[in-house]
Amino acid sequence: MNLPLISLFSPIFGMGITRTTYSRLAVARFYASKKGKKAKSSTISIDHDLAVGLVDLAKLKTSMESTVSRLQLDFRDKLSTKVQPNALDKVRLESQNGNEKFTLSQVAQIKMKDGMFIVDMASSPELVSQAAKAIKSWSENFEPTMDGHTAKATCEQAKQSIRKIRQKGMSDVKKNKKGRSDDDVRLVEKMIQQITDEYCGDTDVLLAEKTKELLRK
Repeated sequence: MNLPLISLFSPIFGMGITRTTYSRLAVARFYASKKGKKAKSSTISIDHDLAVGLVDLAKLKTSMESTVSRLQLDFRDKLSTKVQPNALDKVRLESQNGNEKFTLSQVAQIKMKDGMFIVDMASSPELVSQAAKAIKSWSENFEPTMDGHTAKATCEQAKQSIRKIRQKGMSDVKKNKKGRSDDDVRLVEKMIQQITDEYCGDTDVLLAEKTKELLRK
């Protein structure tokens, strides 16, 4: 009995190219909010004229956009991990009553054919359901790596860079606020935070998209 539990899981990563554009990221933001994420009630229009003399919003956005672009290129060019044929051997599962624990290699024959993992459960058909759950959990928690770092960590580094740009923008506002109303200052600070949140969200979109591409979901 052959069970192609993850027949869409490619053993070789790094061959695809991420083609996300900023228009697609904007669309992804929209659908993410439609799927249940709480829309921020404080969303405001970005007023570049109001920010003049306090902070250069165009320069701030360009710097953040460059950071996201670098992340996109890293995901395209540096993600080169290969999944070995024995990658599933140590996936752990339990018996139906939970009294026994096994590694997948103990109860199944794992083969790779045409770029797919084939898990043969003929010797342990009673564990098919448990094996399916264990492999699903393993694939959901899989983190692709790039040059020794996880893609998730690389994404977080990009977010930190974006936050540093935000910090510089906030410092500029505080430095230049003399002679401006408190309302203007607070509004411009909200603009900076909103822009920051959007570009940090873009890094999350890129990470999710690349992970799905690699796992061929």
